Amino acid sequence: MTEPLSEPANMGVYNGQHKALSVANWADRQGYVIRFVHEPTGHAVEFPALISDFTDNHSPAFGQTHGANMHDPIVTLTKTDRKISFTMTVLNASLDEARYNRQCVNLLIQMLYPTVSEDGNFAGKPFIRIHMMNLLEGATSGQGVSCVVEALDYGIKFDEGILNANEGIVQLNRSGKEIYPQSLEISISAAAVIDSRDDAEESGDRVSPFPANYPSYGG
Repeated sequence: MTEPLSEPANMGVYNGQHKALSVANWADRQGYVIRFVHEPTGHAVEFPALISDFTDNHSPAFGQTHGANMHDPIVTLTKTDRKISFTMTVLNASLDEARYNRQCVNLLIQMLYPTVSEDGNFAGKPFIRIHMMNLLEGATSGQGVSCVVEALDYGIKFDEGILNANEGIVQLNRSGKEIYPQSLEISISAAAVIDSRDDAEESGDRVSPFPANYPSYGG
């Protein structure tokens, strides 16, 4: 059994020997990177920001009550949900990059599961902070938006080609044969939460009448 990491992992975009052939080289130079940080542990993983779809939905919910002799209801705002969804593509230009990206995708998937204390109870809030340039930047922190990831789907595009090797790596598989896609599509749906750590000192010249940690367009 693999021992859990005692120190937070920080897996950036691919930086191996074949980086010059990879889209990671472009993403790194341009700063087009998506970063996921698992808040309970501090583990972090990054991917080039190859985004094919992005939505950021804000949905207020209202309650209604009727008083005596009142035809019109009294409307009260009960909550506002923020749902974020996007699709990103992970490309592999070499076997070395494919092996690295496999570890990155696995780390991202593992972030969706709860951390467990020694007595078997769940420990830590299941929040993942997602940073995607100014699209998901965080209202004040600039470190991203805290989310609960509700769904992660990935699909392998075998029609775009595969990478393989006759020799296997024991830590990666037991079959002695490796097959990796050149293109992997990952779709994520998440519910944003307002994190109190985004609170900033109030300034007299801020442009919004709402608290600084509230969501904003472009962040």
